[in-house]
Amino acid sequence: MSETFNCHLVLLENCLLKCKMCHMWECKNDPEEMPAEAWMDLLFSLKDLCGKQTHVHFVGGEPLMKRGIIDIIRFSSQNKFISSMTTNGFLIDKDMALRIAGSGLDTLVLSLDSLNPRTHDYLRGVPGVYNKVMDAIGYFEAIAAEKPRIHVVTTIMASNIKELADLALWAQDKKEVANISFQAVMQPFFTPGQGAWYNDEAFSFLWPKDQNELNRSLDELIKLKKSGLKITNASSQFEVFRSYFSSPENFIKKGACNLGVDSLTVNSSGKMFFCLDKEPIGDIRKDDVKKAWFSDKAESVRQQIKSCKKNCKLMVNCFFKEE
Repeated sequence: MSETFNCHLVLLENCLLKCKMCHMWECKNDPEEMPAEAWMDLLFSLKDLCGKQTHVHFVGGEPLMKRGIIDIIRFSSQNKFISSMTTNGFLIDKDMALRIAGSGLDTLVLSLDSLNPRTHDYLRGVPGVYNKVMDAIGYFEAIAAEKPRIHVVTTIMASNIKELADLALWAQDKKEVANISFQAVMQPFFTPGQGAWYNDEAFSFLWPKDQNELNRSLDELIKLKKSGLKITNASSQFEVFRSYFSSPENFIKKGACNLGVDSLTVNSSGKMFFCLDKEPIGDIRKDDVKKAWFSDKAESVRQQIKSCKKNCKLMVNCFFKEE
């Protein structure tokens, strides 16, 4: 069991990019989307939920589109939460970089899928995204005062399978980049659930089809990890990726899923989830968070999760734990 309680806050379900691996951009703003003050109230209620240090992850959509985002982060910092925010970097200019640095954010997570601008922009669906990410890193390099650590995350897909080692080496040489991690591509978010999604013509171009090439790239990453490069994935996670890409229909974990033990997700309309594929355990707009966490409904969802045999993003990528 982790010593940290992890809370993912989905601040809004909207984005200005059109990423190939996520269709959230097709969503309209949720009419029930909560104001900044409601998120601050939630953060306050999380302080003593599990008696652990709480790590709050601000995500979206694109969280920098959220009105009041800097105030929410600042409130989190003032209340001693560990905080991180995942962004595509498109909205970070010099002024925004200074505002983020002044908010007390601990870690800024930037998505970067290729060192080839054309490839990254293609995958992210909007021209100029690559340059925006690089500019954002440069803005933080120029800030002398205290600022967040920059963490780069790369999604492993067919288009970038030969570039993974180069991305790791680039991050190693980039002083302002604290570390880099890799995650396996999953069925694009906000698309109808289906089993063999990687065989669907609409998505199959994302899936690495050359297993030999994939194995060579994963072997390189394992070698670089063992040599001391600032890659946050455990070597065992790359082996899990290998198994997943080789036989995605097979459940890759030896044990049960660990969601619902020390993690919680709250969506943009305030519903609380252990797993987004299961029913919510409550609604922060009307339910006490601590009571919901220990409720019979929560225990029922935990039991459902224990018997789940799905290879999902949270289990394979975000909350991976060695067994």
